[in-house]
Amino acid sequence: MAAPPSDPELENLPAYHHSIFAWEHAVTAQTLGVGDTPQSSNPTYDMGFSAKTRYYLLDDTPRGKHFSLRLDAGLYREFTNNDTTTKRGEWSLSDFELASVYAQRFRGPADTDGTLWEVRPLTLTLPTSKLSFDSGRFFAPGVAVGLINVAPLLRGKVQPEITSLVRLAVAYKRWFARATVPTNESLERVRLTPDGRSLPGDSLSGSSLVRDELELSLRLRLDFGQNVYWTTDFAVAPAWKYHVQNDVRLCGVVLTGCTDVMVSPDDSRYVVQTQFNTEVSVRIAKGFSVELGYGNAAGQLGADGRRRGFFYSPAAAFLASVSFMPHELATSQKAIAKRDSTPPSL
Repeated sequence: MAAPPSDPELENLPAYHHSIFAWEHAVTAQTLGVGDTPQSSNPTYDMGFSAKTRYYLLDDTPRGKHFSLRLDAGLYREFTNNDTTTKRGEWSLSDFELASVYAQRFRGPADTDGTLWEVRPLTLTLPTSKLSFDSGRFFAPGVAVGLINVAPLLRGKVQPEITSLVRLAVAYKRWFARATVPTNESLERVRLTPDGRSLPGDSLSGSSLVRDELELSLRLRLDFGQNVYWTTDFAVAPAWKYHVQNDVRLCGVVLTGCTDVMVSPDDSRYVVQTQFNTEVSVRIAKGFSVELGYGNAAGQLGADGRRRGFFYSPAAAFLASVSFMPHELATSQKAIAKRDSTPPSL
C-alpha cells in the first residue's frame, strides 16, 4: 500500500523535537503536614534542573517509524537539613539514563491515531548520582519493550477534543559493581574479620547491592486539546540482590574456637519498589508549560516490616515544574498539534 503524501511542515521539524528542559521543585508531604505523623521530623525540599533530550535518526511520520537516541539527566539541590545529603544545600546529580528507541505503528491510520510497538534494544544507566557512585557501582545495561495506543474520546461531541494515550512497558537492567556490597575505596575502617584479625576495609554496609532490576510500568494520559495534559504513571519494580554465602566459619572471637554462622532462613534477596505519579501540564506559551503533580516512590516494605500503600509513604512528595520545549519555537502550530496527537514514543 502506498504511503500517504508527506507534509512539508512535518518533514522540517528539528531532529531534537520533543526534547524537554525543566526547572523542578519537590517537597515531601510530611514537610507540609500531609499524611501520617512521622516518628521523627525530616523536612525535605529539593530544587533542580532536568533534561530529557531526544535526537531522531529516523523520523518517518507518514509510515509511523521512529528511531531516536535519548539522554535523561538532572542536577538537584536539597535546601533542607534532611538525611539524604551530607551537607545542607548540597548539589547532586541524578543517575544518567541513555537509550536507543525504535517505535513503529502496526495498527491504525497513518500519522493519526493507532497502536505502536516500541523497543529499546539498549539502555545504559551511569552511576553519576552520589549514592550510586559512592557505593561502588559501575553501570547498568538494559533493554525495554512496550506498546502505545492513541485513541480519540468523544470525537466531534466535545470541545476541546479529548485524546487518550495508554502505554504498557517492561524493562530489565543488570548492575555491575566493584563488590557485592556498597564499598568506597577511600574508606579504611578497621574491622574484625571472621578469623579474628583486625584489618582495614572499604565496606560501607553489610547489606547486598541490587544486581537485577525488572520494571513493569503503565502510563495513562488524557490530552484536552493542545494545551492541557493529565498524565498518571504506575510502576512495580521487583529487584534481586547479590547472593551471600550460606554459612561463614567464624574463628578466633569465640571461647570455644570456631563456629558456623548460617544465613537466616528468613533472609530474602528479593525487594520490590513501587511508584505512583500523577500530574497536570498546562501550556502557558509557545514552548513553555507548567506542571503540578504528586508522586510516591518507595519500597513495598517499610523499615518496620509493614507493607506500604501504593499512594503514600514517607517519601511521597508534591511536585511543580516549568518546562521548556525548544522545538516549538522553531515549529509551526500545525506541526506541533500533529505531533502532539500521536507522540512517537514516551
